[in-house]
Amino acid sequence: MDLRKVFRAAFASGSIALIVSACSAQSMVENETDAGTSGPDRSRDGGLPTDDALPGETPVTPDQLQVTLVPDGVSGTQRVNFAVPFSLGKLSDAGAIKILAGTTELPAARRVLARYADGSARSVQLQLDVNVSTTTSLTVQIGVTGAAGPTLADVTTTLAGSGNNVHPKVWVQLPSDVMAASGFAGPVTPRSQVQGTSLDVWTTQCDYDQWDTDAFVANQSSGREGWLFDRVTSMYRGYAITGSTVPLRSAYREAAIYLAGMTITNGVTTGIAPPDANTDLKYFFSQGMALHYLLTGDDRYREAAEAVSAKVVGMWNPQYNGGSGFWTERHAGFALLAHEWATIVSDDKAAAIAARAETAVTAYLDGQMTYPTNYTDPDARCFGHSAGAHGESYGTMGCSPWMSAILADALDAHARRVGGTRATQVRQAIVRLGRIIARDGLDSSGKPYYWLGIGAASDEVDDYDEHWGEAAYLVGMAWNFSGRTDTGLKQKADALVAGFTTQGEVGHVRSFNWQCRSAVLAPTFLR
Repeated sequence: MDLRKVFRAAFASGSIALIVSACSAQSMVENETDAGTSGPDRSRDGGLPTDDALPGETPVTPDQLQVTLVPDGVSGTQRVNFAVPFSLGKLSDAGAIKILAGTTELPAARRVLARYADGSARSVQLQLDVNVSTTTSLTVQIGVTGAAGPTLADVTTTLAGSGNNVHPKVWVQLPSDVMAASGFAGPVTPRSQVQGTSLDVWTTQCDYDQWDTDAFVANQSSGREGWLFDRVTSMYRGYAITGSTVPLRSAYREAAIYLAGMTITNGVTTGIAPPDANTDLKYFFSQGMALHYLLTGDDRYREAAEAVSAKVVGMWNPQYNGGSGFWTERHAGFALLAHEWATIVSDDKAAAIAARAETAVTAYLDGQMTYPTNYTDPDARCFGHSAGAHGESYGTMGCSPWMSAILADALDAHARRVGGTRATQVRQAIVRLGRIIARDGLDSSGKPYYWLGIGAASDEVDDYDEHWGEAAYLVGMAWNFSGRTDTGLKQKADALVAGFTTQGEVGHVRSFNWQCRSAVLAPTFLR
């Protein structure tokens, strides 16, 4: 069976039954043994290969890379554990990886952690014994058969520390261009490619040193808000952009903090670390758990991502009905992100989780073209809903420009996973979103509104300067996905970047969390 054709037909038609059937067919091959791995490979996902590179993107993993080893309180020979993410089609056989310390080959254990639907690896876990007192870096050669090494050990045996400082005994730093090329954290652009340009503003505004784990832990006494917006993802994206040790350490430590506070019952997350948040969807995150799994091979985080998706599907109805029942773009985005990233890493539940994602996307696209019912512009539309559904008392129909960035992030992830006709439909929805924000979503100074009233409805000004970046991200996506020919969109995006540069504020942990999570992808669409 040509599963790629089945999937394309399924997603193009929007048929949930056909999607589930296709995913079930995919599951029949999940127990194939992969050469160079230990045991069955159960990590094929339910999606399609991503489309060809979009303008501004160069997703090709190099044939050779160098990783840096940083011992943390240990010396001598240590079991070093890490994973390398790959771009689509780069590697199929995990055995085709050779590792050198200088000119000496080191035997290594290998395991494919997740696959694209074409069979190529998204990420490969590697373990090897290294004398870290004398070896400070390793060369990883791709496409060259390497010597088999020891049996994979449980990742927990390679860790040290406790509480809010769980960490690997030996840190392994990957080059930022390798992480960016793989797309493992989304379409990030390495700082080296924008440094010295206006698009470097996200790296300067997103101060990973100032808002690191120590700042996060200190903030916890003030309540649960510091947990919002998935700090683990924010930090892993910062690591992929900068290659710096600071966001890597913060991401690792905070992934462990989030997991430690999670309760999983029968495959469903029933409790999470943020206080008093067990019924609040905006604190349930699978993406950070999935990213941690893709860089470590720690199976606990894969299971956590699956369990979050299982919880979220019971917490959220993606279909907005035009009334005042609770519905926001933030919740819509985090629900879809939960399903998308759990699908990517799932070893045995990809079919069911992919169907949840498809259901959500169908609801979002239908809602965008339906509400408000008296709004007829087909080309410029956000995900309209009543202020009452948003928990606001404005009494109008509208949308949140900054919350829309979270939903657009999720929709973009879905498009990249499924490809084909469905990806085109989703990207058209993002173009419509960016157009209405560029045209109607900015006040007289060019600053994004806090609430964008649709049509003749009134807008609500933003009293703060903490949402410039999200609007730049959305308008930049619209410019990119519409073919990079609309000079008006580009001018608006550039002006928003300039506003973020001169007026943007990232003044506290919560502000850092949202501003440095989705909008940091903007340089990829604008450069």
